Amino acid sequence: MHLVHLIARLNDGGPARVIAGLGAECVRRGHRVTVLTGVCAGEPDIAEQVAASGCTVIRVPGLGRAVSPLDDLRAAWSVLWTLRGLRPDLVHTHTAKAGLLGRVACRLLGLPCLHTYHGHVLSGYFSPAVSRMLAWAERLVAGTAHHHSLTPALVRELAVGHHIGRPSRWHSLPVPVPLLTRRPAAWQRDLLPGRPVVGFLGRLVTIKDGDLWLDALAELARHLPVQGLICGDGPERARLKAKAQSLGVPVLFTGFVPGAEALAAMEVLIISSRNEGQPLVAVEAAFVAVPVVATRVGGLIDCERWGLVAGTARDPVALAAAALPMLTDVQARRRRIARAAACARRLTPEALVPAYEDLYLQVVA
Repeated sequence: MHLVHLIARLNDGGPARVIAGLGAECVRRGHRVTVLTGVCAGEPDIAEQVAASGCTVIRVPGLGRAVSPLDDLRAAWSVLWTLRGLRPDLVHTHTAKAGLLGRVACRLLGLPCLHTYHGHVLSGYFSPAVSRMLAWAERLVAGTAHHHSLTPALVRELAVGHHIGRPSRWHSLPVPVPLLTRRPAAWQRDLLPGRPVVGFLGRLVTIKDGDLWLDALAELARHLPVQGLICGDGPERARLKAKAQSLGVPVLFTGFVPGAEALAAMEVLIISSRNEGQPLVAVEAAFVAVPVVATRVGGLIDCERWGLVAGTARDPVALAAAALPMLTDVQARRRRIARAAACARRLTPEALVPAYEDLYLQVVA
């Protein structure tokens, strides 16, 4: 098959890394893979990594994360014209803007389309009025396209809660996550020796709730001398850094660093998000034997059921209570790591791509 992935930008985040792993394995299995994408602004770009795996990467003028009517119109025309020329067997869209443009273009061109919700921005990101408007837009562009979410809980939330798409054309399938190994880095020498490291890995934006993470770290420090490690960047960085300095607990902010470096320095990872899909970092942590404690929201509810994370309430005391045994109880830590590792082995590209091939064939048919 000729598969086209459409994404707003190939920044070093979850959806882009999914395309990298999924595309590489599909190429290895004999498929032709093309990735249409915009440009990254102030973020690491993994387009070269995607191209090195055998995928063809085509830049789409105007496509990007920022909302710009002129650029968005230019991107819509470019997507339509490019897909008209490529005539792929299937278009697989990712992220909100690319999903909107791709589904409309596929409907106009009569191309089979699968849109993946790696999470969504319909709650927790914007005001209620804006969220309602976005949900209406998603329902409008859904049309006859097939839709895919990463966990059953997210399918229920989107298909039933937000009334998006046709029930018979919804699919639930975890995303593949390439294997990760620990990587040493010079910045790790800035950590305090002898103190357990409690980690955060992700963009510093409101939805990830860095405030809750810092409050949980402070609560944990009441029971055990710990230090915090925040790997990532974003608009919340300056404010969170000021708050961290007021807590009296040492916290190192690294900015963007590869997950292999970040996880290599952590004893436990806390995911404090207000909403999530299937966070790749939880799977990557399992690959390198770092236990994960997470809030029970969105797809993380299913991740807890699978055994990938230890779930708890969105409360600093609850998060600290769940993380403490990972640092003080050797047997509890080993059980958590073993259960997560067993789950992660089922989520590699080699294990999951055959299921994606079946899904693609179903959509094409």
